Amino acid sequence: MRASLTLLLLLAGAAAATAADGNFDKTIPVPRDSDARLEWKYQGCSVESLTLRNYPDREDIEEARRKDPGDKSWLWWEFNVANRSDQKCRISLSVQVLDRKGNVVKSSDRSDSVSPGELDDDIRVSTLMKTVDIADAAKVRLHAQISFR
Repeated sequence: MRASLTLLLLLAGAAAATAADGNFDKTIPVPRDSDARLEWKYQGCSVESLTLRNYPDREDIEEARRKDPGDKSWLWWEFNVANRSDQKCRISLSVQVLDRKGNVVKSSDRSDSVSPGELDDDIRVSTLMKTVDIADAAKVRLHAQISFR
C-alpha cells in the first residue's frame, strides 16, 4: 500500500513538472463538432481551447470519395489563448493529425506572442490536407510550449 502511494505521488509530481516547465501534450478525438477544452496554464499565460474551422461538409467528403480522392481542404486549428501576466509570452503550437492506426497523416505548427492583458486572442495553425484523410482521421495530437523569452 505504501509503495503504491509513493508511486502515485511520483507520477503526480512528474505530470506537474511537465506543466511547470510550460510544455503540454494531449491526444484527443478530432473536434469536428465542438470545441476541445485544453486549459493549459503556465505563469499566467494559457491555451484555453481548440476549435477546428473549415471542416469539410458531408457533400464535399462524399464527392472526394467518389470523384477525387486527391481533393484537399484547408483546415484551421484555432487555439484560444490568453495572457494574464504582466509580460509578453510566446506560445508554440503543433498539431499532428492521426489515422485510425495512430500514424501521422498531416502535421503543422506555429508560434506567436501574446501581449500582457490579452484575455481573448487566437492563434491559428493551418493545414492543407486530403479531404478524405481528415474525414477518416481518428485523433489529433497537440503540443504547446509556453515561454517568456
